[in-house]
Amino acid sequence: MIRALQVRLLGRVVASVDGHELDLGPPRQRALLAALAARAGKPVSREEIVDAIWGVDAPATVESSVYTYVARLRRALEPGRALRARSGLLRNDGSGYLLDLEPDNVDAARFELRLEQARRLRRTGWLREALTELEEALSLWHGAAFSGAVGPFADAERIRLGELRFTAVEDRAEVLLELDRHQEVIGELSGLVKRHPLRERLRHLLMIAYCRSGRRADALAEFRDVRTALVREVGLEPSDDLRRCHELILRGERPRAAAGEAKAHPPNVRRTPPAQLPRNVPAFTGREAELRRMRADLSEAAANGEAAVLLINGGPGVGKTALAVRLAHELTGRYPDGQLYVDLRGFSEKHPISSTEALRLLLGEAPVDPRDYRSLMAGKRQLILLDNAESAEQVRPLLPGTPSSLVIVTSRNRMSGLVARDGARRLTLGAMPDGEAAELLRGIMGAPDRPALVEALVEACAGLPIALRIAAERVLTGALNDVSDAEDLLKSLHADDDDPSSVRTLFSWSHRALPEHAARMFRVLGLREGREVSVPAAAVAAGVRPESARLALDRLASAHLVEKAGGDRFRLHGLMHAYAKEVAMNRSRPDGLPSI
Repeated sequence: MIRALQVRLLGRVVASVDGHELDLGPPRQRALLAALAARAGKPVSREEIVDAIWGVDAPATVESSVYTYVARLRRALEPGRALRARSGLLRNDGSGYLLDLEPDNVDAARFELRLEQARRLRRTGWLREALTELEEALSLWHGAAFSGAVGPFADAERIRLGELRFTAVEDRAEVLLELDRHQEVIGELSGLVKRHPLRERLRHLLMIAYCRSGRRADALAEFRDVRTALVREVGLEPSDDLRRCHELILRGERPRAAAGEAKAHPPNVRRTPPAQLPRNVPAFTGREAELRRMRADLSEAAANGEAAVLLINGGPGVGKTALAVRLAHELTGRYPDGQLYVDLRGFSEKHPISSTEALRLLLGEAPVDPRDYRSLMAGKRQLILLDNAESAEQVRPLLPGTPSSLVIVTSRNRMSGLVARDGARRLTLGAMPDGEAAELLRGIMGAPDRPALVEALVEACAGLPIALRIAAERVLTGALNDVSDAEDLLKSLHADDDDPSSVRTLFSWSHRALPEHAARMFRVLGLREGREVSVPAAAVAAGVRPESARLALDRLASAHLVEKAGGDRFRLHGLMHAYAKEVAMNRSRPDGLPSI
């Protein structure tokens, strides 16, 4: 093993032998060296190299590019090696390329090793020794990590290592406080908080340092400043730790310790991974074709090294959440770091929640700067279910930056931006096939001897699982006998003690989210006798130009309130038509939209 070679990743990517810097060539060649050095002593497959440097934009000639970069790196690393002699440093072991180098010859590996050693020393009370390790770790940095290298791997490592660097700075400040060196903390952190005003641990440590130095007014001013910044920038109040520290200072007490990472989890105590998924829908029925399709999408993403984002979209009541939860429970074993869930309230009686509030709900902790979220998620294997999303803009800040986690999104909108820009694999969920719908009814009603009733319910409920379940329950209680009239059926399809489960309520949330031109067209369709309409006929009925009618109908189709019936024709199912008529005829609706 050639020990003279040293690789620096904590700053501009550099390789040197006996103090002499080597020419690593263009950015992608430099990125190859960085990827191999980050895994020093371990093989890196060609597929991993392609993913690391090119990602999804790899050209058809990528294999020859890898070969060329490897050959050039070998010449740069071992300039004295004979032309056809085997490389003793950058070897091909059959499964990939291996940089035959001790991890200690790579500054990033030494940094992480010293950071972990410092934490061990702190836990056993060796504070001065821990401080030495932290200072030596921080001295290894010479700028932003992986500078001069390009590609997804360099981008991800730049974020991950940058976050670790920040943690080391905060750990060092906390050790200084424990050693009663308060003035040093003030000198070092007062400038940092100006550049990172939302970093709450920095503020916490600085408040303690001010207080212990007898500068109580400065400590209180620091709290006021961070609270103002948090409320203005992300709309959130300070964390519990910051508020408790503030209260202690107000009472004239002396805060004893900061809420640092090193003390967050005692040694030999394993955190329980989050398990936030809703329970599976009882007697879940059918949807095997859709489940197979999503399993295949997930396998394809894994084979390509891509971050998997599965999007399930469809109309109200079609069973998007039930399907997503079913798949998520099936996959929990693949994601040992836990499962996260949040209802984004894109379509509900409440306003959609912001991405920042969603982060707080997902992580169950103090406000998280969206810019830090991907750092926190880097390397974790978690399943994240984002339910009831309104738009791609709401979802995008919640997507991890690395492919180790899976995100499942449900929405009533098509969210084309999430597909086009973020590579989401979309499944549009339609009504249940008649056979599956009948199976669902029989499973609830236990009615093998009532085929006519089952058939009538399947047709009347338009294949909507929520409608089928409510109808079956009301048949069992004797509250529903005639399903021939869609308007009467719509009124019957509600759970007495659960308004959000009412089919009418589910429809209303989609209707209220429509822009006015589409909402008006929806009401126009409700006043027509037939459930199918052409674009010209809709234009005449609404008194608008055909192109305006087309835009409105396309918007309704995007919201899954109408279905495309081929050509320029659109169709409403029976329950939706009954709801559209009800809305059009009601001249005093609470949503304030003018009636036709």
